[in-house]
Amino acid sequence: MIGNHYLKILRSPGMAAWLAVLVCQRFPVAMAPLALVYLGHAVTGSYAVGALLGGVHALAEAAAAGPLGRRFDRRPARIEAALALGVEAAVFLLLAALPSPPVPVLVVLAAAGGAVPAGAHGGLRALLVRLVPAERRVAALSLESAVSTTVWTLAPALVAVVVVFGARWPIALMAVLAGLGAVAARGLRDPARPAAQVVGGGLWRRSWPTLAFDAAQMFAFGAVSLALPSLLLAFKAGDGLAGPVLTAYTLAGIGGGLLFGVRAWPGTALAQAVLLAMGTFLALGAAALVPALAPVVALFALAGLFQTPALTARAAALQDRLDPSQWSAGFSGAYAAAGLGYGTAGFVVAWLVDRLGAQPAIGLCVVTSAVIVLAASAAEARAVRRAARPPTGLAVERG
Repeated sequence: MIGNHYLKILRSPGMAAWLAVLVCQRFPVAMAPLALVYLGHAVTGSYAVGALLGGVHALAEAAAAGPLGRRFDRRPARIEAALALGVEAAVFLLLAALPSPPVPVLVVLAAAGGAVPAGAHGGLRALLVRLVPAERRVAALSLESAVSTTVWTLAPALVAVVVVFGARWPIALMAVLAGLGAVAARGLRDPARPAAQVVGGGLWRRSWPTLAFDAAQMFAFGAVSLALPSLLLAFKAGDGLAGPVLTAYTLAGIGGGLLFGVRAWPGTALAQAVLLAMGTFLALGAAALVPALAPVVALFALAGLFQTPALTARAAALQDRLDPSQWSAGFSGAYAAAGLGYGTAGFVVAWLVDRLGAQPAIGLCVVTSAVIVLAASAAEARAVRRAARPPTGLAVERG
């Protein structure tokens, strides 16, 4: 039943090319953190340089996502995606081919590899919601989330396999995948864009609650996942079990995302997102408190089951809030905010775990995330109610 539901979406005109471009765009992004660590170590002998390259790549992507997402709002997705992925392929090919580049050159190329295609995430999501009928948009967003999560799950393993042949080979594979995406992008169908609507407030004024929501969600997940090895050691379990626990989280997220898109759920998209986010936070918070491994695994799986649908519902709510001419920039901004939230968690958790221990650190981060989500969502709910009120002094005709 679920399979048939999503097959109907995949059979929509233009979806085959869109899916091919999505996969080719997501894999290099997901492979980059680990692949750049290996490359930096191979070229300089230092894993610290590799970590620097990965960090620069991620920061450049986050900084460029919003501005470059605007290009997809103004230009045909077919042209913009082909250009972005083509340049990305050239950058990674150069990075893989240079024999002994100095560290500054490595840093510049790693940053360019992150920044150039950064708008494609939001651009492809905006194209998706234009490709499918309005009644199937939530299901389409659920499918996109499931595909993206699957790619992020497989990418590190793919890097680990390919790096056996040499540290440059994962980078070369990233270049090939981006190049294939650029070729596939020429086949993207770019349907007519909806007419611009008159909306109050600018893009970032209307989208900041979503940015805060996504950042808080990923801050909580980042805090728990990064503190998980310490937590497992506190429970007298091996820190090597962190991998299987996070795998349970990821697989549950894929399943939860697909289940969420199968049917229409009661309430607004914003209300659904908040409810699911609170479920995520409760599960993650409980995972930090129970003193046994089996409940930790189960609670992580439950958190994953909630988190992917929460982000999907939040994307649907953002799409409803924005003018169609702002979709790409808005989605790209949300993607950047999520990345910044996850990255910030690393610094905060490292400081808290050393001083308080794993359990209090996780608890503080989860509570902070929940407060941010509730405050941002309440602000958006008030804005929606104000926008729905008739102008003051408007006479109401009575029949």
